[in-house]
Amino acid sequence: MAWLLSAGLVVLVSANVGIALWLNIWNRDFFNALEKRDLGLLFHLLWVLAAIVISAGVGVAVQLHIKRRLQINWRAWLSQTTVQRWLHSGRQYQLGLLADDIDNPDGRIAEDIRVATEFAVEFATTLIQCVLQLVTFLGVLWTLSGHLPIHLFGTEYNIPGYMVWCAIGYALIGSILTYALGRGLIDAGNVRQGREADFRSVLTRAREHAEGIALMRGEDDERERMRGSLFDLRTAWNRQTRGQGNLSLLTSSLAYLAPIVPLIVALPRYLAGEIQLGGLMQTAQAFSSVQWALSWLIDNFPKFAEWRASTNRVVHLHLALTDLEESVEASDGERITLHEPSEQDLLIMRELGLTRPSGEMLVADAEVEIRRPERVLIRGQSGSGKSTIMRAVAGVWPWGRGEIHLPKGKIAFMPQKPYFPLGTLRDALHYPKAPDGITDETLTDALHKVGLDHLRERLDDTERWDHILSGGEQQRVAFARTLIHKPDWIFMDEATSALDEAGQENVMKLLIEDLPETSIISIGHRPGLEVFHTRELTLVPGAQGASLRAPEGDRQHSLRDVYQRMSVASRSNARWEGFWSKVATNLRGRRR
Repeated sequence: MAWLLSAGLVVLVSANVGIALWLNIWNRDFFNALEKRDLGLLFHLLWVLAAIVISAGVGVAVQLHIKRRLQINWRAWLSQTTVQRWLHSGRQYQLGLLADDIDNPDGRIAEDIRVATEFAVEFATTLIQCVLQLVTFLGVLWTLSGHLPIHLFGTEYNIPGYMVWCAIGYALIGSILTYALGRGLIDAGNVRQGREADFRSVLTRAREHAEGIALMRGEDDERERMRGSLFDLRTAWNRQTRGQGNLSLLTSSLAYLAPIVPLIVALPRYLAGEIQLGGLMQTAQAFSSVQWALSWLIDNFPKFAEWRASTNRVVHLHLALTDLEESVEASDGERITLHEPSEQDLLIMRELGLTRPSGEMLVADAEVEIRRPERVLIRGQSGSGKSTIMRAVAGVWPWGRGEIHLPKGKIAFMPQKPYFPLGTLRDALHYPKAPDGITDETLTDALHKVGLDHLRERLDDTERWDHILSGGEQQRVAFARTLIHKPDWIFMDEATSALDEAGQENVMKLLIEDLPETSIISIGHRPGLEVFHTRELTLVPGAQGASLRAPEGDRQHSLRDVYQRMSVASRSNARWEGFWSKVATNLRGRRR
């Protein structure tokens, strides 16, 4: 399709140049007839003009449709290609950690790709038209120019096609001056595009965090931040304005001279009686066409500077993604090896060391085996690397060393702040993909179990659910989604942090009762979590990174016995209804 549209665009541009040549010839005949006062020929030429106008209108309209279709197709393809690279294997997350200079990738995809593709097609179209028009009208101008005699030092020289050389010299001087005055516009445009994206980013953050700003009375600080961002934008704008102002001094002068210079150049032949009025007007029009073709840079330099800036931002995004891919997939550096799921119900971490992208060690040589359906709690200080373990298992944290052998079955990850796609509540419960055989009854039953009965009738409502639901409600929806998908393994990273103690007890009990064969690996430090797990691991800080250890042996074995009793009790009859809360209370009393 791209080749067909491009070929069609070339054909139509060629046809429009042919129509322009037709108009040039008509111009000569019309003014000659006007000079001779030949009314019959004048009326005939008016009918010819009507044909020219209709042909030009149809040609321009069809060319516009093809050009715009090529532009949107190219933009859609490049946007999809970029998004495919960006939203792949956690690259959108990793890019923010490694490439600080790649600001606002969303703005680059939404706006800079638009400018890069639209202007590229526009420039290609005008350049093709310039080349064809230059070739066509150079021949016309050469024929009409004749010879210009020049006397130097007593010798007469004849310059053939002198108007062609005048047009080339005029356009060349204008282009050189344009580049000299406007070359700073490219850098100025690049800076301005970045400041525009920064300003949009500040406004977007204010919208997304409106509640927090309102509760903390942070409006003054946000206004100051926006004022600073807007000041940076104004500074970039003024820099670009100065560049455009310097350039406009030249371009406006050339624009005023454009209709006069051809007449002055052709005037000697007209005054010598070598050409008629029609020839003079044809020469002037041909000169203008050649001059326009040669002055492409003069006419398009401001847009070219903007296009260059946007193209650079898109290219730099792709280069950063390429560097990231090479860094993550490089075979010569230390990286975590993530083995494909085996036939074992066993998650294995062998000599697993987790580092920051800078190389700073977080977790040192962890040796862990988790069998299904074990429930393991991982504790540790903030910043010790607890969440990074989950990211490594998910495959989005490659920095480190060692091996992770994934188990068979489906793995679900529950971060502290659940993700809600744009759309209906049904879409949020199905995310990322609706399991087979899910009915509305299944969805409403899951909402009921997690205590969200008020949402059971709103499955098909479209809302910004991450804005209208509280933090606790969002986490309850995440648990309902997990109950619906029924994974074999669940990684939870502070997934109950927004729930009260009773809510945490309810959702954890639901997971254990409804998914008794599912392994749960919880990352958190909230009191009360230990009673829902059969094993506990702790990240102990060290000079070479935190080490993952089991608690003291006696306490671990005694707790494991209690956990096993609780697990059996949770799957028995209703007389154990109060068992969970009683045991949890007793255990917390023993810990005190």
